[in-house]
Amino acid sequence: MRQLTSALLLISGLAFGQAPKNLKADVKLPKEPTYTSAPNGFPVFDTPAQVMNAFNYARRQEEKQMRLPANSLGTLSLPENYTKLAPAERALLLTNWERKARAEVNYGDEKALGLPLEALETHLNAVAQAHAADMTTHNFFGHTSRDGRTALQRINAQTVFSGKCYEFMSRAENIYMFCYYSSDKPVLELPVFIVEQAIFSWLYQDAAVAWGHRETMLIQDKDASGGKGFQNNRGGVGSEGFLGVGLSTRADYGPCSKMPGYQRVGHVVVMNLVDPAPDCPYSLP
Repeated sequence: MRQLTSALLLISGLAFGQAPKNLKADVKLPKEPTYTSAPNGFPVFDTPAQVMNAFNYARRQEEKQMRLPANSLGTLSLPENYTKLAPAERALLLTNWERKARAEVNYGDEKALGLPLEALETHLNAVAQAHAADMTTHNFFGHTSRDGRTALQRINAQTVFSGKCYEFMSRAENIYMFCYYSSDKPVLELPVFIVEQAIFSWLYQDAAVAWGHRETMLIQDKDASGGKGFQNNRGGVGSEGFLGVGLSTRADYGPCSKMPGYQRVGHVVVMNLVDPAPDCPYSLP
């Protein structure tokens, strides 16, 4: 019995250090326009400076929570042409900057791998966009499509991600909803930094869903819970995985709470991840 008890203790203490650990608590931003345009500490960004300040503030808070050396996660700096890039391109860049910021950082058990994603993939972008449009068209918010399909089923429905050209991972999709209220006519234009808001929320304000979105963003060969990650058997070893991004907007979006006297608009972001297999005809834009 003593040997069995020891074995159980060993199993429960296993660490999956290739992916950074989850935070202990949400990082709420200071209620100052330097970091966010929201009065409640949530990420609402109107300028590149707010994006940089918010992410750098959150990195410092992560270092404190996880007892990492000061400035071990580095400092985010956006290039001059950042706002000229398409949202999907910015999503890939920012995701990779956050992944690489944790490379070789020891969260207590093992150094994080910190590999960036390889690229956006055209078919995966289409999967993400279709699900974003499905949610706004049919007035729901969730991972299961209106026709009952899961994220994995939607991805596998693309021929290029079927059979030997798809390698299973424990994480496949993140979704984000931002509700905007106006006393005038609905504002249907997507917020400029909607993908940055989504990524910040997934990485730093995800405690309510047990950090599942964060684990998806930072998954390496395993995720922080030990789930299956990238095999990294395509191309060079310095990157792994494809990203797909979809965005959609709807006036009077049902999942957004009603506020008397205000028009509500819902903005949705979908991000899908895939572990590509070698020698398959993927399409990189």
